[in-house]
Amino acid sequence: MADVSLSTNPPEDVLDYWNGKQLRPRFSYLDVWAEEHAYAHTVAGVTEMRVLGEFDQAIGQALERGMTFEQFRAEMRDRLTPQGWWGPRTVADPTGVDPAKMVDFSLPRRLEVTFWSNMRSARAAGQWARAQRSKRMLPYFLYVETTALEPRAEHLGWVGLILPVDHPFWRTHFPPNGWGCLCRVRQITEAEARRLLGRPPGEGGVFYRKTAPAIVTVPHKNRRTGEITQIPEGIDPGWHTNPGLARAETLMRSMSEAMEDAGEDVARAQLQQLWSSRTPETLMRLPQRVHMPVAVAPELAEAAGARGAIVSVSNDTLKTKLGHAGRRLSDFAAVQQLFDAARPIPDPRHANVWALFGRIGRQFARLVLGKSADGYLYVRTLHPLGDTPARMEALVKKLERGE
Repeated sequence: MADVSLSTNPPEDVLDYWNGKQLRPRFSYLDVWAEEHAYAHTVAGVTEMRVLGEFDQAIGQALERGMTFEQFRAEMRDRLTPQGWWGPRTVADPTGVDPAKMVDFSLPRRLEVTFWSNMRSARAAGQWARAQRSKRMLPYFLYVETTALEPRAEHLGWVGLILPVDHPFWRTHFPPNGWGCLCRVRQITEAEARRLLGRPPGEGGVFYRKTAPAIVTVPHKNRRTGEITQIPEGIDPGWHTNPGLARAETLMRSMSEAMEDAGEDVARAQLQQLWSSRTPETLMRLPQRVHMPVAVAPELAEAAGARGAIVSVSNDTLKTKLGHAGRRLSDFAAVQQLFDAARPIPDPRHANVWALFGRIGRQFARLVLGKSADGYLYVRTLHPLGDTPARMEALVKKLERGE
């Protein structure tokens, strides 16, 4: 493969995707499967956390600086040589499922697979995140012709396909669609979609169309876990998920679990980092429901008999409230203030529902908190109450009277 680099100054979404991953040392790439790759970084054969950390830092640096593969290889040589991992090394399977194997990251081909698969997945996730913010102006994806010297016939069959950004086809066919896949999609306007679809079939060698092909799947058994997954024909097993969409569905769950394990102080710092990033804005525009952590309330969780101290808010709640009555993302980013200062008042009309009153910025607000059927705390709604306390005080008295 030619020694080309990614662009310098990559979009923030690409770096957010990479920096949000957790390290998962594993013997085989099959041990971290499909959607898990959206929030977990693994390198097949790397079973030591410290060594995987070197890969993680080097790939992040390559993304940020737009490094070529040869630059990345030199960086990994400098990082792995002191660790004793540059050159042939026998690695045992910690699970005992497979025999020990030889790994050698000094071999260009071995390291190249690691480099490009991670680079392209990160770029794809970043592109998906940007598309969610810009889909009103650029509502379609166009599957464009690959630059590969030996393109796969199935992938060529998708060239010229024009579908809405949120079409189900992109859940499984958003490139890259396999090891070494160089396919791309381009986000286009309504006007360009009409122009391309109006061309005579085959003009310029491309047949533009707006009807998704029927997806035929074949069963694939993960020999490490025994899990059977239906994989669309033409896509390599493990590449059948959209890295950006999978990230949205899994990263928030993983992040909440990590916050529970890390403790309140760490959770607060991670919440602040999350809500100062562009992630909530991106998730808010997704077509499917995603819950994101928004506060930590251990005392309330204990009193409510909740399964965890992390409070979440759904992206559809954000969509409903933002722009209505002056609500902003910054208001939700600051709801921790209510949990820290306000006294939860049980709602006499509903079980497992509480109201918290207090100030967010210059405004007073009422937050309604619920406990889900499976025992987790979540924000039901957030109402502004003006810049004077009168309305808030009246609502508090009403609840306290049991009305």
